[in-house]
Amino acid sequence: MEAEWVLGIAAGAIAAASGMKMANNRMKSKKQGLEEQTAMDEFVVPFLPEVMGFYHLESLGKDPFSAMDSEKLVDGIFQQSLVEEYRRFDRHGALDQLRDLAPAAKNSQLELLKFLFWYLDFSNVILKDVLAQSSPLLREARLLEKQLAVWCICHEELQDDAPDSVPELIHHSSYFAGALKEIEAGVFREMMADDKLRSERRGNFVRIIFQAFEKEAQGDMELKAVDEFHEHYNRRYTHRNKGQIHF
Repeated sequence: MEAEWVLGIAAGAIAAASGMKMANNRMKSKKQGLEEQTAMDEFVVPFLPEVMGFYHLESLGKDPFSAMDSEKLVDGIFQQSLVEEYRRFDRHGALDQLRDLAPAAKNSQLELLKFLFWYLDFSNVILKDVLAQSSPLLREARLLEKQLAVWCICHEELQDDAPDSVPELIHHSSYFAGALKEIEAGVFREMMADDKLRSERRGNFVRIIFQAFEKEAQGDMELKAVDEFHEHYNRRYTHRNKGQIHF
């Protein structure tokens, strides 16, 4: 019931937004405006509430992977990613990423996080054109794209020896939201698109996130997650430069 309530609120906000006129209508052809509105109605509105629900449910202490039908969500997004007309709005290869990741995303939490990141990467292009820049929904979707990248990268880094720290990190994502504002969206996109680059940067990237997390951590579970991260990092990276890394 709580999951349905969360998704209902998100769905209502997004459905209301979908009825707005194009923010930059005078700057576009009528055809382009209609195509973007179609993408909003068919690609964004049906799926964005559930994608946003991954964060909202976790913040309430629920397991979004159990509460939501991930396979149905992946199938729906995948089918829409095949619409060729969307390619003119795909600025960063998100549609190809969705097609490649879809099979594995049904069975792997890590691959699902990657899949949802690329869904938001494409959706934010549409939202940027359809909504006013001051829209709370646009701000939330942009932040969630960065958060999904963080969850994915932290999951990769810590899944072997500190997996319990990742749910705490997701549950308290507000602790490091300020740090994300300092990193350009392109940095997250570049890392998510390149496995080798992500592997090279991952350790220091996760360290920066946990530094921000540690400043706000208070409860026993949060502090335990911080300790687990430090143990992991010291075991794995003692031979590396631990100075601040700027992306």
